[in-house]
Amino acid sequence: MVKQMLQYARGHVRIRVTGRSYERFLNMCASHRIILWDLKACDAGYEASLSIKSFKNLKPLARKSGTKIRILEKRGLPFFLYANRKRKLLPAGVLFGIFLMLFLSCFIWDIRIQGNEARTDDVVFDFLKSRQVSHGILKSSLDCKALAADIRKAFDNFIWVSVKIQGTSLVIDVKENTDLTLDEKTAAAPSDLVSDVEGTVRGMITRSGTPLVKVGDKVKKGQPLVVGQVPILDDAGEVADYQYCAADADIEIETRLPYQESFSMKYIKKEYTGRLKKGVFFSILGRHISFLGTPGGFGHYDVVRAEKQLHLTENFYLPLSWGSIRSREYVLTEKVYTKEEAIRKAQEFLHKFLWKIQEKGVQILQNNVKIETGSKSCTAKGEIVLIERAGKRVMRSLGE
Repeated sequence: MVKQMLQYARGHVRIRVTGRSYERFLNMCASHRIILWDLKACDAGYEASLSIKSFKNLKPLARKSGTKIRILEKRGLPFFLYANRKRKLLPAGVLFGIFLMLFLSCFIWDIRIQGNEARTDDVVFDFLKSRQVSHGILKSSLDCKALAADIRKAFDNFIWVSVKIQGTSLVIDVKENTDLTLDEKTAAAPSDLVSDVEGTVRGMITRSGTPLVKVGDKVKKGQPLVVGQVPILDDAGEVADYQYCAADADIEIETRLPYQESFSMKYIKKEYTGRLKKGVFFSILGRHISFLGTPGGFGHYDVVRAEKQLHLTENFYLPLSWGSIRSREYVLTEKVYTKEEAIRKAQEFLHKFLWKIQEKGVQILQNNVKIETGSKSCTAKGEIVLIERAGKRVMRSLGE
């Protein structure tokens, strides 16, 4: 993009080289460091593009090689200005355009968030809006360091945040904490492990600390599981002192999670009529102007927009966007689920629920959910038996 803009600003010509020795002409151009681009063979010779400065040096080369040069097209700003030299308002328009570009470059027109997975873009954008950071904000009013610090405080799983301004873009790079291991300071500090769930201990491997429960014990939420202290016995076998450490153990607890989902057997279904209206729209400074896409005469309709924002370079965005609009008409019809459809829908809800649980690394031991259908509603009810990793770290003082 930048290279094309420079070529347009300097101007260039498209020429055709003909004659018996046009290969010699090309070799002479190479030896004199005359740059040609878009070189293409034609019936009578070659066509190529070159700068205005290089074109002025072609006459002696053409005479020595016995070739003829013909200008096919003149391109670029110098030729445009010369062709419109009598238009008095053109310089004023160019100056206004330059001033407008400089003015718009003082604002942020594009915000990019990179590296986030657990937190969606919408969540981060909502936080930015609460800090009055949005499209159109003045760049000089932004404190990147302070904004990065605020984002780290607002999102605990962001262990690293970088905020920088590139052109008219605000780029926010984040790194989330996906490593569940402790850092060195936390690992060395005395701490206990307490249960963050309620259930029965099904597996336990203690690496450091003193376990207070064993396999088969029932535990409650908040109950200590492993304490970060190891007793030191004297010669008589009595406790003389304690050595404090960071409790570390793999603890699996069987828990029971109640599940209930109910929905009506009646539902409203969208049925598209096949009527479609297409149009285009433009957006300037956040205001939309639509053409031909207004769904006049449609009772209910869906609108799909495909938008593209104008940018001169990779990071120089402007507050101008455009795109297409598609409006599809539909009617709402009341339907009733059959027994098979209702059971299938209830199973889909249950599978999505179980999938979200498994995403967290929880093992599903049993699925005791039953689905019942009636004339008015369908209900899925029961409990799910899980095996969860338990053990919430709690820091302790040496005096405890």
